[in-house]
Amino acid sequence: MSNSDNDIPKKSSTKPTKNVVEKSALTIAISKNTKILALFAIACTFAVGLVSELTKERIKQQEQIYLLKTLHSIIEPSRYDNDIANDCIMISAPELGINKVHTAYIARKAGQVIAVAMTSTAPKGYNGNIDFIMAINNDGSVSGVRVLKHQETPGLGDKIEIRKSNWITSFTGKRMLSEDDSRWAVSKDNGMFDQFTGATITPRAIVDGVKNTLIYFTKNKASLLTRPNACGEDKLKSTSTPIKHEAENEQ
Repeated sequence: MSNSDNDIPKKSSTKPTKNVVEKSALTIAISKNTKILALFAIACTFAVGLVSELTKERIKQQEQIYLLKTLHSIIEPSRYDNDIANDCIMISAPELGINKVHTAYIARKAGQVIAVAMTSTAPKGYNGNIDFIMAINNDGSVSGVRVLKHQETPGLGDKIEIRKSNWITSFTGKRMLSEDDSRWAVSKDNGMFDQFTGATITPRAIVDGVKNTLIYFTKNKASLLTRPNACGEDKLKSTSTPIKHEAENEQ
């Protein structure tokens, strides 16, 4: 009697092998861990969002305090009666160091402009850009200058900070006789501003930046002051360079 292929016993194809069982267990474990991680990520995102929402107003209040301290350090508060932090215009001009949006805060007394505090950038610092804010009186003289952000060498170039030295106050009360006023340079270049011992590039950059900003404002003053207010009354308007305040360290 001949045996056909159908008479040969076969192993069941549905019986899982050891490898299949191990692979299935691994897949289940990965799937479970993925779900746990996803839930954890969702929970973290929710928590971060909640904390951000709860602290948003406090952050705005702190930024407003820093902003006002900076403005008060370069424009005496008794000189104006408007809400200076919410009275501003936005400016974008290459003359202000780099072509990005800068902010100019306007100080008014009885509706008349008495000074404007402009953010600007000195692009030729020893280690890169130096961001600063300067207040210009209505008569064209400098009310005050403060450095906002820099990467200059500690112990040398960082003397541009008010908490390190009073060098930055040497601009107060100065004015330009003309755009070619040769006095607006460091003493090494026969100008009226001192340089630091062992560091000339940093003060030279600041002098040039302040001079260029003053020239720009003087030439464009009429058109700038007719622009509509860009700062809302119910919100803090940050400058293009966030004011990480130096003036808070003043005595």
